[in-house]
Amino acid sequence: MMRAPSLSLCAAWVSGFAVLLLGLQSVAGCSAPATAASERASREEAPVRVRSAVVMEEEVAQPVRASGALAAKQESRLSFKLGGIVRQVSVEEGRAVTRGQVLAALDPSEVGPQVAQAREARDKAARDLERARSLFEAQVATRVQLQDATTAFEVAEAGLKVATFQQRQTSLVAPAAGRILRRMVEPGEVVAPGQALFLFASEEDGWVVRVELADRDVVRVREGDSAEVFLDAYPGRTFQARVREIASAATQGLGTAGVELELLMSPSDAAPRLLSGLSAKARVFPSERRALRFVPVEALLEGDGDTASVFVLAQDGQRATRRRVRVAFLSSETGRAALSEGVEAGAQVVTDGVSFLREGQPVAVVEAR
Repeated sequence: MMRAPSLSLCAAWVSGFAVLLLGLQSVAGCSAPATAASERASREEAPVRVRSAVVMEEEVAQPVRASGALAAKQESRLSFKLGGIVRQVSVEEGRAVTRGQVLAALDPSEVGPQVAQAREARDKAARDLERARSLFEAQVATRVQLQDATTAFEVAEAGLKVATFQQRQTSLVAPAAGRILRRMVEPGEVVAPGQALFLFASEEDGWVVRVELADRDVVRVREGDSAEVFLDAYPGRTFQARVREIASAATQGLGTAGVELELLMSPSDAAPRLLSGLSAKARVFPSERRALRFVPVEALLEGDGDTASVFVLAQDGQRATRRRVRVAFLSSETGRAALSEGVEAGAQVVTDGVSFLREGQPVAVVEAR
């Protein structure tokens, strides 16, 4: 049979419970201030260590970029003045030729007799003139008869010159040193006067690059402006050039205008082998200059077309604010970006550490440029 707990045991149990309750309350009271302090610390972010650079303003000529093709400055289609049968073709496509070299010849069977006939007519007119002159001096012929004989001789002489000229036209010669780009004739073909037989590129007048510029760019370019040309065939090499010609009308449907850039090859330059049609890229430097702000390229963030973002330091240098900027162009040579809108000269932009920043985040500048 179980006995009821004694009064002293119950009192001891109640006293222990009271002590435990007081201990829990004291623990709860001590932990509350520690939790508030940790929350305040979490709200205060540690500054991000960054590097910065000063926005510089310069007056520059914003370059215009374009692509096109290399061509000889003088390219022409060569043809016979006369029609006839092609007797021979002396050059192949792609061959280099010298000034005066015979490229093709017509069969002279038709022109030869015409020259002989004109020569005989001239000789007869010369004899008639001599006879008329003798008779006039003997007062047998009249002055009118002498004048008629003189006119007949002059006409015959002119006819011989025409026939001789036509005979020379049976040979097609190179007008200058150059290269045959295309050959469009074979021996035995019948050709018409003026029919193009060869596409010829003269190497004596130099080389040009023909590009198409957008309307907003072509209005900034002037004849004589400097340019740089880059050929895919010669990577890493820069060819100096200048604007030689600008089209006076835009291409219909495209809104672009043709511009011709003349390569400036000095005698001291090692002459590379240039071929018409080589792919080329160009950078034109207009004479018109405008003020732009420059920042290191690494300061740009999230580029989209001609817009991007930068982080600008506050005046106290302890926080960074995000700004949208408009990029005019990038310079690979200097590693800088030219900005036309978004920041002022003298401002400090974040360069290193920009990808880790958020709007208004505290920063600590460890180095400035």
